[in-house]
Order: sequence, then C-alpha cells, then structure tokens
Amino acid sequence: MSTNHRIARKRKAPQSRRKKTVSVDLASLRSVEHRCRGCAESEPCCCSSYEVCVTREEMERIIEVLPEAAKLCPHLRSGQGYDNVFEYVEPGLYALDTTEDGLCLLAYADDHTVRCSLHAAGKSLGLSLEKVKPKACLLWPMSLSEGDEVLSLAGDALSFGCTAPARKGSRGLSPAFVEAVELVYGEGTGVRLAQEARAGALVATLQRRG
Repeated sequence: MSTNHRIARKRKAPQSRRKKTVSVDLASLRSVEHRCRGCAESEPCCCSSYEVCVTREEMERIIEVLPEAAKLCPHLRSGQGYDNVFEYVEPGLYALDTTEDGLCLLAYADDHTVRCSLHAAGKSLGLSLEKVKPKACLLWPMSLSEGDEVLSLAGDALSFGCTAPARKGSRGLSPAFVEAVELVYGEGTGVRLAQEARAGALVATLQRRG
C-alpha cells in the first residue's frame, strides 16, 4: 500500500458508539440527487478517494465472499489462497488495502468503469448488500460524523459525477439514500426519513442497530 495515498485520503470509517440514536441532517441529504452508475476511470471515484475502514465483523463477512470477489479481481489470489487486503488501524478497526494508485483492492474495471467486487459478489451469491459491503460504503455519499452521531451529506459529495444538486424546491430524498438507510438501519427506516423530508423536516432521528 502507498502510505502517501493513505495519508491524503479522507477516512470512511465506522466510529465508536456513544449514543443509541443517530441524528440525520435531512436538509443536506435532500439538497442532492445521487445515483451510482460506477465511476468512469477518468473521473473522481469514491473507491480511490477515501481510506475505507471496517469493523472486525465486517472484515469477517468480506473474507467469506473473497472467492467470489476474486473472480472479478484475480489479483486477490495468492497461491492456493487469497491476499490479506486488511491493514490494522486500531483495536477492532481495519483499513482496506489499495493499489499504488490508491484504488481499493476490492474494486475492478469493467468497460472503463470502476465497480465494487463486493457488490457484484453479493448479487451473484444472492446475499443482501449489508451482508457483504462495509457500512461506510453502503451509506456514501452520506457520511457519519466523528462519534457516529450525525448522518449528513459528505462535504465533497458534489465532486463526484454520481451526485448533483437536487431540483429547486425539491423536498424528496434520493431513492439511493432511502435504500442505503434501509440496508444499514433496518426495514422502513429509509421510507420514514423520506416521508419526514417531504413533510418539510430538516432533522430526523434513527435508532442504531445491534
């Protein structure tokens, strides 16, 4: 891994739990539209812009699907097994390794578009995405604050081609945000946030899972 890339990139990581609830900045979330189509190789990409950190539980789930992910990322193979794509950060927290260019080792190119092998592996195996992808990646370009207490729009979200300003006067939440919240916080949570946003709420609250 290139240390220079690690230092330059922003960290996308689950934080320590301090409260049982998460405050949601609906005003920032409804200000944009987001739709992931994969990143063009010539454009800014979330798979190379952040240091993605995972918990031990997330790491173990990723390891289980490495054989499927390696079908798209053959560089993950090492002899009869698989490379270690995790780097210790602190107790219970690990960073996903990257190429010398800073691209996540679990990403791959398909027709000049950068995609996630974990996402593809989950679909291929019939697994729900929260079973294979890190929470930080599921939520992006939503971002959890230090302390994991506020969910809002990442400050640089509009730097990426998948995110654009919402139509003037729009109060709705991007369907991608609704889906991501449902995956991370449970069935019905995203729909409820969307309803509150349409009703004009600027802030909402989510209960943590687990």
